[in-house]
Amino acid sequence: MKKKLARTLLATVVALCATSCSSGDTGEQGGAMKGEADYETYATVEDLTIASEAAYQVKIGQEVSRECDDGGDAAGDGGEPTSGPEDSDPEDASPAPSVSPPPSGIAGGQAENADCLPMIFYQADIITEIYQGVAARGEVPVPLGKIIVGTVDTSKIDLEGASPLKPGSYVVIYGDELTPAEHPGITTVAEDLWTPTGGDQGIFDTDASGATVTARSSSVKALTDETTEQRATSSDKFTTSVSALKEVASSVQKG
Repeated sequence: MKKKLARTLLATVVALCATSCSSGDTGEQGGAMKGEADYETYATVEDLTIASEAAYQVKIGQEVSRECDDGGDAAGDGGEPTSGPEDSDPEDASPAPSVSPPPSGIAGGQAENADCLPMIFYQADIITEIYQGVAARGEVPVPLGKIIVGTVDTSKIDLEGASPLKPGSYVVIYGDELTPAEHPGITTVAEDLWTPTGGDQGIFDTDASGATVTARSSSVKALTDETTEQRATSSDKFTTSVSALKEVASSVQKG
């Protein structure tokens, strides 16, 4: 069963408000919104691999759009997402993380009482396939080429565990694919899009060679639970390589 975009990105927002909460200022003068997210924690690359539909080394390309995801509903004015077959599980009924009113200068969530999550979308070129799991929908493997990557717009919301992507940079992304039906709150992207698993936990910085891959999140400590070498300490970031990530993926697929 798939989840709507905002629910896939964040499990629960613990606190979310403008930087000037006491004054109620949510405009540009008040600064970026601030929030804390309760992500699932992934301590190893193996955990991330199991939790993700696929992983790719990609080059981030041009920005496609920015939009405030209000979850989508029948009236098109924010509020609770429209019910569908994918929403039949009551455990998938947690509210989407959101800000209200929408930040200035960003589309979406235009209704007076709409809550929405600021998002930014980029084209990305797949350089290397690291992992492709068996998707629940049974679709064919994603071919090498371009995909759309969506993440939290950190220029609009300062969210714990989320950092920006930069055009021209190389990253490894562990993520989930969502069809247009699974992201009804986003209207500026009419195709499938990918979101990183667990925020920054699903993003690793690298270069074109993939010889060195560095985890953005300090939560990721090692390749597997059994790995003792290369294990990151509390004072540094976990570093590995694309080839090592592929070895983990191969082990997961065989298992």
